Amino acid sequence: MIERLATEGRVCLVDPDDDEVAEWRRVVNYAKRHGLEPPGKRIEKVGLGSRELEMRLVEGPHPNSRSQRPKDGASAVPVPARLSSLHPAVVALRDDEGQLVIPPVLRRRSLLLLQALAAEAVQRGYEVRRGRSYYSRREGGVDVLVDGFAHTVTVRQEFPQSTNPARAARVVVELDHGRSGRPGRWRDRKGRSLEDALGLILGEIEARALEDARRRDSEEQARRSVQFTGERPSRRRRSE
Repeated sequence: MIERLATEGRVCLVDPDDDEVAEWRRVVNYAKRHGLEPPGKRIEKVGLGSRELEMRLVEGPHPNSRSQRPKDGASAVPVPARLSSLHPAVVALRDDEGQLVIPPVLRRRSLLLLQALAAEAVQRGYEVRRGRSYYSRREGGVDVLVDGFAHTVTVRQEFPQSTNPARAARVVVELDHGRSGRPGRWRDRKGRSLEDALGLILGEIEARALEDARRRDSEEQARRSVQFTGERPSRRRRSE
């Protein structure tokens, strides 16, 4: 695809079905995450009516790319103001009275955060599904799948037992499978709210997925190498 774009400048799909559109989105997102775009250029997807989809190679970084974002890490992920038009995974959590059992104000904020993450993940071509069972009824979240790797995003009240109103009003977002040296927990901080950190959270999911993909490829290459170089059983000639 990159070679075609570099030569032709654009690739147009006429009357693609949903599976084709989803596959091309995955290809484009893979190219972006793995740095396959030509230097100084980016791939853009453009809908031409309801029956055509075009990929173009254009000059310059995307306006919302990390290099163009504020240096304080502010996120470009929009957060809805209302709990409407929700992703099915967020709807399932909203309707589950046994999960995310926290004060209503905090529950509403948590659902809005998860909806923003889910909507942005889908926009980037990823799958979002209902989260798994959690250790505590005070938790809730969704799973974001990138290149076949699932990452659970969990939201919970950080200090549910606190009598300090300010501490009791805090929520925290966490990624599963904590890894040494990698961020896995986000909370409100001076100068940056959780809403401003959503882009960083999705970026961390993408970084982990890239690590997982490299690890998988390395393990697969090692397995093939062992199979290729493995000793074959020796054959003994029968004595006559």
